[in-house]
Formats: sequence, structure tokens, C-alpha cells
Amino acid sequence: MKRMILMMLMFCSLTVCLISCTDSSSTNDGSTATIKELHRKVPFFTSVVDDLIELNTAIDPFVNSTIPAPQKYPYPLFALNHAYPVSVPAPVNLPWKKVTNNGLITQANSEKYVLALKEYVSEDMKKLIFDKKMPNNKNWFQSIWLGAEREPVHGMYVGSGFPAGTLTDQTLDLTTYVYTLYDKTAAQTLGNIWGRDLNGAMNPVFNKASSQYAEGSVIVKFSFVTSCGSDWSPMTNTAIWEIYAPVNSSNGSAHSKTSKCKNNGSGASDKTPVITNVYMMQFDIIVKDSVAAPDTGWVFSTLVYDKDAGGKDAWDNMVPLGATWGGNPDVINTKPGAITPPVTVNPALSENWINLNTPLYTRSTLGWDGRLSGPNDGAVVTPAWAGGKYYHKGIATAGCLACHSSAQYPMTSFLLPTTSLPPKVKAAPDDPNTKALVMLVPGSKSWMQYFQSNAGTKPLGPKTAKGELPIALDYDMVTAFKAVPMWQAAVKSQNK
Repeated sequence: MKRMILMMLMFCSLTVCLISCTDSSSTNDGSTATIKELHRKVPFFTSVVDDLIELNTAIDPFVNSTIPAPQKYPYPLFALNHAYPVSVPAPVNLPWKKVTNNGLITQANSEKYVLALKEYVSEDMKKLIFDKKMPNNKNWFQSIWLGAEREPVHGMYVGSGFPAGTLTDQTLDLTTYVYTLYDKTAAQTLGNIWGRDLNGAMNPVFNKASSQYAEGSVIVKFSFVTSCGSDWSPMTNTAIWEIYAPVNSSNGSAHSKTSKCKNNGSGASDKTPVITNVYMMQFDIIVKDSVAAPDTGWVFSTLVYDKDAGGKDAWDNMVPLGATWGGNPDVINTKPGAITPPVTVNPALSENWINLNTPLYTRSTLGWDGRLSGPNDGAVVTPAWAGGKYYHKGIATAGCLACHSSAQYPMTSFLLPTTSLPPKVKAAPDDPNTKALVMLVPGSKSWMQYFQSNAGTKPLGPKTAKGELPIALDYDMVTAFKAVPMWQAAVKSQNK
């Protein structure tokens, strides 16, 4: 029975990893956001955490998925790899180092750097994408604690929900599903935090030493969408994965009677999962390279699907959208073109490179002033309030680096530059039923805290109620926004 309840809860709209997010006390600039009001405005969150606490349900940190596997599925299923290495593997030839001649990454060499990263992971990723008999790879690991959010075929979970019109030529609502993997070097840090058994999982270690990733760590993330090429032309002929999931409330294909996609999830409900096709749109690669990026220690890169790239297959047609390795805190542009999406890319951002030859949809949701943020990511907040001004078309906010910079324990900042934690919402001036997130004023001192070039050891802050600074989690969003909240839920359920 509990398994069925968990299955019903999975993929239930959006919430925060903040246990207290459902508070609705009034404030001068709005009310604290509820789960419903954050729906489609904030990515990366699910409501599973709070629901499991209310159900007093035990949470298994090592379960593959709480959804029972589909009957008579002809291929192997996702299997969580949490045999985290106890030491960092000896370094091998790292092709991106050759691009920079073991020096700095720049706008001039960024594209070659990203392509070198792609080549480095290509052999393993192509097997995962195209070989249904190999949904797992021993060279790559996943975070524990996410079984209540993962579906059982590929281990994917909901990334974001996008209303029609968010991305170029998008006429139906769509949902993204994501899958994050850590290489052997990066996975050692997961072991340092969570240990390698149940006792370690229930008693994680968060300190400056345990939470920092070793040089050369590589973390990748797949992002697939629910719209095929027949529904949304940019996805024509891209790679297809099957997932087994109930209807997510923002899954446009599953709800739409006009969808032309095969296996579009229309036979599912919020209680009954079904095999559903999803389509590869984005692939992120981040690497710990303190030589190329001495300030932050990280280079973030994004590949996007381009149906017209002329490659032999969908993986070949994943082209670089851009790279970022710093916040450029010295560049403060508050002109409309920097704030109102789709924004204009500012070439003065010397720690940021955007490929302007990519399809238009891939640049619909760039961050403030053109900072890197892929179409799966949540840089654009629509609609929004900021400084007493209402932005009907939304505003461009934190890109990849800025968003990840809020990864810390405990959480004292939101992952986007909102005025508070939990975030506040305020009714639109012309429609009291439309709630918009209340953001910090673009370019203000508080806003700029998100756009620094800090090392992964420096938390975004602010201090906790006890006057202590949080522990920085080295830009690791999955740990901060997914695994930690589920662990906290498990502790609360255990205590109850």
C-alpha cells in the first residue's frame, strides 16, 4: 500500500526543498509561496518530501524507484550505482586540458573546450542513449535518496514544466525529465558525504573537506522533453527514451488530445504509470578544472539538440550552446535587453560564451544579460515582480553558475534571486489569480550576491538563525536540492 501511495505522490507538481514552504503568512511584498503558486515558476523541486513526512513513511536511500517496474518490460531497468570509490582514480589524459594548453579557458577557446568534454564522455553516453540493453554503466554513479522521485526504466525524474510559448515555436505545454551522473572521480565525494552503507546515508558528513570535489571531476545531466518532433519541430529525429511514470501535472503531451506523439502518456493518470516516450533536448557537462577557472574551480557547459546540424545521429547533433566559468560581477547591465527574455547576449561577459549559431529555442531562456542557461533550466521567471515593478513577460535571472552557487547546507538562500526564503509571491496587477514570484532588483547589491566568481568552498549565505555560515556544497545542485531534503524527510519520518 505504501508503495502505491508513493507512486501516486511521485512527480506531484512543484515545491521547494524547504520543509516550511507551505507557510502562507502575509508580508509587505507578498505572501509566502505555496506549492501550487510555485508551479511552473521554479524547476528542480517535487512535493515528495513533505508528503512522505505527513505519511510517516520510511524512505530507503538505496531504492532504485518506488514505482513498481512495468510488467513484461523486455529490457533491463535502471539500477542505482552507489558503490562510490574510496579514492580518486589516477588522472588520465584529459582532452580539455590540451585545448587550453593547461591554461585558462576563454571565449576564444570555449567551443573547442566543450567539444573536448563531449568527446571524453561520448563512448559511454552513446551506449546509454542508443542501446536499450544497457541502461546502466559501471563507470558512472548516481546520488542516493532519489528513489521516491525516479521512474524505474531510466531513473529519470521531473526537471521542469514549461507552459506553451515558453520556448520558440512551442505550442503545447511540455515537461522535462532529467538524469544526472557522476564519474568515478566525482563519485568519491558522494561517498565522502553519504558514506557507503545505511548508517552513512542516515548520518552524512558536511564539512569543507567532505563536500569539495576533486580536480578533474565530471558530472553530466541528460534532459529529455515530452514533446516529439510532430508536436514541437525542434525535436525532429532526436533520440528517444522510454520512461514509466504517472502523469505529471505539467505534462502537456499526456494531457493534450491534440498531441501527435506516439506513447505520449495519454493512458496514464496521477495514480497509474504508463510507458511514455521522452525526447533528448539538452545535455550538460560540468568539470572541476581549477586551472582553467581558478576563481570558481568549475566550467559549466551545455549541449543542445540541433536537428539541422547534419550529424550521423542525435548525439552528433548535440551542439555546444555555451560555457560559463564565472559570474562577471563587474558587468552590471540593467537595460531591458539584459532583463526581458529573450535577452541579448552581452559580449562583455568575459567568463561566459554563448554559441549564437544554435537554434532559437535554445536561447529562449538564457540568464541575466545572456549568461548561460539551457532551455531545460530555470533562469527565466514568468511572470515576476522586482522592485515594485511587474514584469508580465518575466525576467531573466540566475544562469547555471549563479543557480548552482546557492548549493549549501543548510539552505539559507533560494536557488533564484528571490527576496526571501521561502520565496514570496504577489498577485498580478490585472489578475488576482495570477501569482508572480517576488525577485530581487536586478543589479542591486543583494541580486549581485548570486553573480560572483566564488570558489566552491564559499557559501552564498546568509548565516543561519544560530549565526553560523552554511557549508558550501561546491556547486552540487543534486545534493543540495534533492538528496539533502529527502534525507531530512527520512530523519523526520524516523523520529515520528
